[in-house]
Amino acid sequence: MSPTGSDLAPVSGPETLEELLRRLRPRIQQIFAIYHVPPSDAEDLLQDVLVVALRKWDSILVKDGWLVGTLRNKCLRYWRRRQEDRLQPMDLPALESLCAPLPPLQERAERMLDLATLTADLCRRHREILWLRYGLGLSSSEIAARTGYRGSSIRKLSCRSVSRLQKKI
Repeated sequence: MSPTGSDLAPVSGPETLEELLRRLRPRIQQIFAIYHVPPSDAEDLLQDVLVVALRKWDSILVKDGWLVGTLRNKCLRYWRRRQEDRLQPMDLPALESLCAPLPPLQERAERMLDLATLTADLCRRHREILWLRYGLGLSSSEIAARTGYRGSSIRKLSCRSVSRLQKKI
């Protein structure tokens, strides 16, 4: 069967909605499969189409074509609505509050150079802690995860490292 609807057979004589639904059941299931509509939502979509079909039943000329076309449109709208629900607009101040602005590249490079120069005389452990804290901007828990120390040890070690730098200056 092609998804264009050309496989719909013409019906002779008046047909009830029940008969039409029974005859088109395989085609309806195929449409839901093509559009990957979950079974729980597929029933709701079909019910929406059937409610509209009942209201317009006498004015619909090609009932099987109308039903299939309307169901396809409902499936398309279903996925568009699902995609729109995933995309939530956010205002600029809310986005800016989530992330602190980064300093200009030159300023960051100068800070890194200053940090490397100041910590050159410290032992490897103190140098590493200060680099992770101030060079990369990691939190105590992130530094502890990288170095294998406890979080409380990182805070103490950071304080000692900073005090050694202050004594040096």
